[in-house]
Amino acid sequence: MRKRFSLLAAAAIALLVVAGGCAKEKAPSQPEPPNKEAVGKEKKAAPKAGLKWFTGTIETLDAASGTLTLKGPKGTMEFKADGSAKKDLDGMDIGDKVIVKHTGEIAHSIVKPGAINNPRARKEKEESRKAVDLVPKAE
Repeated sequence: MRKRFSLLAAAAIALLVVAGGCAKEKAPSQPEPPNKEAVGKEKKAAPKAGLKWFTGTIETLDAASGTLTLKGPKGTMEFKADGSAKKDLDGMDIGDKVIVKHTGEIAHSIVKPGAINNPRARKEKEESRKAVDLVPKAE
């Protein structure tokens, strides 16, 4: 009787081992890691659709109509300045190097590289110049 019980127990254990190895359960699928592009877009505000920058030298300029032609490393482009960009054309001359923020052929902003375009910084610079002018010169 003991031999039958031992034999039956051994067979049962062997059967459990074999059955456990064959019946593999699928592990729960891990969530996909987000791609780097999607993560970057969530953190930053989305720029305007089609907003681009063009750097070049002014070849033709018509401040009255708000048109200008730039020649740059990407070729030659013609722009029509919108309302706010027309103000930027004051003080620009042919041959000046500028950076244009645009969508298509519409220029939204035109600035000279390295120019102080921040109103607060511009005001501080003007105040420092006035302070130097107020100091009397020794003769």
